[in-house]
Amino acid sequence: MIRSGPSRDVRADAVTDHRIVLVATAAATLAVTIYTSLQGCLLSGCPAVAGGGVAVWATVGAAVVAPVVMLSAVHLLRPERYGYLARCLSVVAIAVGAALTLAAARAVLAAILAPDALAPTSIGEYVSAAVAAACAVGLGLVQVDVARRIRHAEREQSIAQARAAGLVAELQEEELRLRYELAETIHGSVQGTFVVIEARLRHLALSTAHADAGVAGELHAVADHLQRLREKELRALSGRLYPVDLERGLAPAVRALVVRLPPSVAVTAPDDAVFSAFESRLSHEARVLVVRVIEDALSNALRHGSADHVVISARESGGILLVVVGNNGSAPPATPALSGLARLRRRAQVLGGELVLETLHGGRSRTGARLKLTLPLSAESAGDAAASASATAAPHTPPPAP
Repeated sequence: MIRSGPSRDVRADAVTDHRIVLVATAAATLAVTIYTSLQGCLLSGCPAVAGGGVAVWATVGAAVVAPVVMLSAVHLLRPERYGYLARCLSVVAIAVGAALTLAAARAVLAAILAPDALAPTSIGEYVSAAVAAACAVGLGLVQVDVARRIRHAEREQSIAQARAAGLVAELQEEELRLRYELAETIHGSVQGTFVVIEARLRHLALSTAHADAGVAGELHAVADHLQRLREKELRALSGRLYPVDLERGLAPAVRALVVRLPPSVAVTAPDDAVFSAFESRLSHEARVLVVRVIEDALSNALRHGSADHVVISARESGGILLVVVGNNGSAPPATPALSGLARLRRRAQVLGGELVLETLHGGRSRTGARLKLTLPLSAESAGDAAASASATAAPHTPPPAP
């Protein structure tokens, strides 16, 4: 039968607590044993009397037997499992038992070794032994309480971190949903409104062409301006709100970014099968982040680095997705202003990944930059291993700009 998670945790905690009690009690008892043995020798005056060697062996033997019996009692009674009152009673019982064992073991050993040299029993010796045993067991129980408080605090912190991560994930999901709805609104109703206004302006221009050619030409100019605004600005704004073609897949979204580059920039990008192999193992937020990182890297390569060659690669290593976008442009400054990248880096950290900007040192006058994104992948589904084997980069030449 497979045990549930909480049951395993409770059992593991009980084993850990019991081990702490035994180790702490044994450590304290070792010191007490040495002290008790020396004390017994001094109180019995064994070095100065005949047969003192026998009394020494009886005292040492009793000091060894009593702790063993005490630790056995701690192991059987498990006082760390009980409440405060039951703990006190069990500690008293163990301490009294240890003192009686000490007395009995000493008497038996002395009687066996030398009946005539039996030292008189000292009540103070056995009371001190009982107090020492109680302190040793109590120290072990205190150590357990400290360990439990630390463990409870760590688990509360883990729960709080998990709850915070869940809230951040929900906020990100809600943000993506709003971005998608806003992008769809711009792409649909807003652009449709622009098309209607443009059509009405052109119709009005045709109606007034025979009466006032100048007004008709101005209306045509305004209609052309609306058309450019609709085709470029609104489409770009929609794409910034939500990655273009991401609903059709990660590979089409990356391809849409590559084809926007000018023909003068050579691009080496993976095949569509590479991104398709990872897509099912990435959350929706992670796929959006991959597209945003590639988009930002391409934009920075052209705007800041003046690069003419960009290399995009993606591969898996030990359940981690590594996406790298490198270029041969100018190296980034030592302390770049990472306004956009800082936001993307925070998103990567929330998803359990990392985003790093590196400088590439090459030959001649060019160096370059490389942006590396690492993200954890979920459990590999059937067929993903075979698909990921085709993760090889292939050159891609974008079509001429329209």
